[in-house]
Amino acid sequence: MFKSKNGKISPGWLIVGVTVAFFVVIGILSAVIGIIVGAILLQNGELDPSTLEFSESGNKVMSNINLIGMFLQEIVLIIIPILAWKYIKKRTLSNMGLSSLKDHSKELLVGLLFGIVSISVVFAAIVLSGNAVIESWTPHFSLDTILYLLLFIMVGLAEEIYGRGFIMSALRQTKNVPVVVIVSSCIFAFLHSSNSGIGALPYINLTLVGALFAYMYLKSGNIWMSIGYHITWNYFQGNVFGFKVSGLATEGILTTTYESNTILNGGAFGPEGGLFVTAILLLGFLFVNRFYKDKSFDFFSTEDEVKVEFPVQGME
Repeated sequence: MFKSKNGKISPGWLIVGVTVAFFVVIGILSAVIGIIVGAILLQNGELDPSTLEFSESGNKVMSNINLIGMFLQEIVLIIIPILAWKYIKKRTLSNMGLSSLKDHSKELLVGLLFGIVSISVVFAAIVLSGNAVIESWTPHFSLDTILYLLLFIMVGLAEEIYGRGFIMSALRQTKNVPVVVIVSSCIFAFLHSSNSGIGALPYINLTLVGALFAYMYLKSGNIWMSIGYHITWNYFQGNVFGFKVSGLATEGILTTTYESNTILNGGAFGPEGGLFVTAILLLGFLFVNRFYKDKSFDFFSTEDEVKVEFPVQGME
């Protein structure tokens, strides 16, 4: 049940195992950190045991702890897939799309610029169409401007290593492009299910951007362009333009607000829940195809064909 006919671990089981391991480790870390911090705040009188409410200074401490927790989550999401790939799959990192950055620095740079241009076009479209208002054009810088840059670098690395590098490479065994793209993209979208403002169009756009990143990997054989795009898309969306990032509120250099939630601006989920993002993602496929028009890469060349097996309902 855990291995295919040729003795290899089924990609479905491998993906589920790594995903469960991630949530278990994060759950344990969250519980341990929560108990320790809660005990310290309780001892210092910054947590009311009867109401479980924090004092003002306690809330600041918890805000910092939450940010640290975000960093830890991304670190775990990087480490677990890499360990599974090296010690269970017994393959090199280049085989999961993490080829030498020195050899692919151009693709990373293009991805970074591609992300900036794409979200900038979305920002302009939302504002110029009257679906958002810039409250102040005076740039506002804070410590978050730097901290969230570091965080979104980690997010870009973690989600691409897991979602494209690990999941797509594990599914390479299937020799089936639709399975590779659809499964990896849907898992990526479902990981955002607990985010504020999630709904039908946000799910569609998250699946679509997952497919765009998958297309980058299929065309190039590495995940550096998708990592670059992911980093700058998130950072400029939130900490430059002041939008929500997949429902997460951040402090932007500009202050952008919605007078009303619409199908164009994405409402509570941010631009990723709107049709302007749908349009820019579809155009993104044309750019990627043009960029890699002279490149040939056989994504399935290193795997034997096996039947994909998923152990849980809804992932077949």
